Amino acid sequence: MTLVPCANLGGDHCDFCQSSPVFTVYPCSNFLHNGLPVFLGRTTGTWATCKKCAQLVDGKKWSDLTERAYRKFLKRHGASRHEQLAVRAQFAELSRLFAAHMLDRV
Repeated sequence: MTLVPCANLGGDHCDFCQSSPVFTVYPCSNFLHNGLPVFLGRTTGTWATCKKCAQLVDGKKWSDLTERAYRKFLKRHGASRHEQLAVRAQFAELSRLFAAHMLDRV
C-alpha cells in the first residue's frame, strides 16, 4: 500500500488526519513523497490542519503527528498486518518531509 500525497487545495479536511474542520494552514515548499510532488505545478503551497494536528505541528511533535495520522488512516481504511508497518513508515516520512519544508507563517 502506497500513500499518495494530497495536500489540501481548498478542501475542508486536515491534510494529516483527514478530520474536519480545518483549523489553520501552514505554508510549505514543494517536495516529493513516494516520487510525486505534493503540489502539482507549484513551488509552494499550504498544508491544512485540524486543531489537534495544528497543536502537534506547533509543538514540533512529529512522532505524535505521525501516530495520529496513522491511527486515523487505519481506522478509516484499514490495512493488513503486513501493510501496517509500511504505511506507518510512509506517514513518518511525510511528517519528516513536511517539517523540513515548512515555511514561516506570515
